[in-house]
Amino acid sequence: MIDFGAERAVYQQLADLVRASIESGEIAPGGLLPSSKTLEQTYGVSRETVRRALAVLRAEGLVITEPSYGTRVREASERRRVSVPRGASIVSGPASHAQRQALGVPVGEHVLVVTMGGRVIGEYPASTTELTCR
Repeated sequence: MIDFGAERAVYQQLADLVRASIESGEIAPGGLLPSSKTLEQTYGVSRETVRRALAVLRAEGLVITEPSYGTRVREASERRRVSVPRGASIVSGPASHAQRQALGVPVGEHVLVVTMGGRVIGEYPASTTELTCR
């Protein structure tokens, strides 16, 4: 349950609980998460807390939110595995307008920028990319 007196932010605790449900298989790949309203009522949290928790899970690539449908667990096959060289630096941040257009990602999506020696060697949508080291 949520510990409202804990140092860890409430939205992070909620993200942890939902993530645990996904990782345990309680919510299977392709399965719908409970609605935002249900999460609010179940855990006694605000709408903004639920929104922030779901944003964390989207940024991690665990869930996809589809308008008029809901939030579902991402299928494992929906991620692309990319191998990056040892010593590369990886930075995650919100996609710029140019990155959104080039990568075809929506507003609010994060991108992974891979650099080596100060030179960009790749940019990838964070929610659909799994980086591995060569």
